[in-house]
Amino acid sequence: MKIKALSLMCGGAGCPAVFEIVGENKLVIVGSKADRKALNLSGKIGRNEEAIVVDKEMLENIFNK
Repeated sequence: MKIKALSLMCGGAGCPAVFEIVGENKLVIVGSKADRKALNLSGKIGRNEEAIVVDKEMLENIFNK
């Protein structure tokens, strides 16, 4: 699979980022792992899913292009 960067919030690894999987209608979002208990997410996330936290501004910049 090939990915294309849509948004990077900094220049190094470990920063919020959004990538497009080339040729598919899917995005890969990198962010901080969400605290399920603190955000009351129990029962709202499937076994194969992970909740992440990213800056709202990053997604707004992508979708407002």
